[in-house]
Amino acid sequence: MKSALVAIPLLALAACSAGKTGAEAAGGHKLAIVNADFEQAASDGRIPGWTPMMHADPGSFQMRVDAEGAHQGHGSLHITRVRNEPYGMIAQDVDAASYVGKTLELTAMSKTRDVSENGWKLFLNGNAPDTLIYSEPLTGTQDWQRQSVRLKVTPFVKRLTIGGILLGGGDAWLDEVELKVLD
Repeated sequence: MKSALVAIPLLALAACSAGKTGAEAAGGHKLAIVNADFEQAASDGRIPGWTPMMHADPGSFQMRVDAEGAHQGHGSLHITRVRNEPYGMIAQDVDAASYVGKTLELTAMSKTRDVSENGWKLFLNGNAPDTLIYSEPLTGTQDWQRQSVRLKVTPFVKRLTIGGILLGGGDAWLDEVELKVLD
């Protein structure tokens, strides 16, 4: 049931962002991600390259670039639940049509504080049947560690939505996001 609750907003996010330009492979092994290290922040608080999304109440989660909590560099994403809603997430679309048959791996550095049992997860969503994959969740309070998730790109996948989702309460940080072609 929980995965169905998350799949619906991810599909809605993909539909809303279908016109965005995707990223191309850099050197054939890494795909470009806009603001992957969260070093950029807009003056109005937006995070360039990333789309925030929340369940029902748009003020239920705060998302910002944290200039003091980076794993490396000057910034990281910091997401905090401030009202009782089930999820808040941040996502970015990547062009995946030229990677059919390849396995892509999303990795990032993450840490958490007082995260509930459903956890903080990375996700890859191919926006097609059976292409929504989550990493193992981080729960409780965890120091920086690398999370990862893999997806084999099927012929139905044209765009890939990547990101992180906080399912429940607490705080989570995200930094050094990478998307690689494994084979």
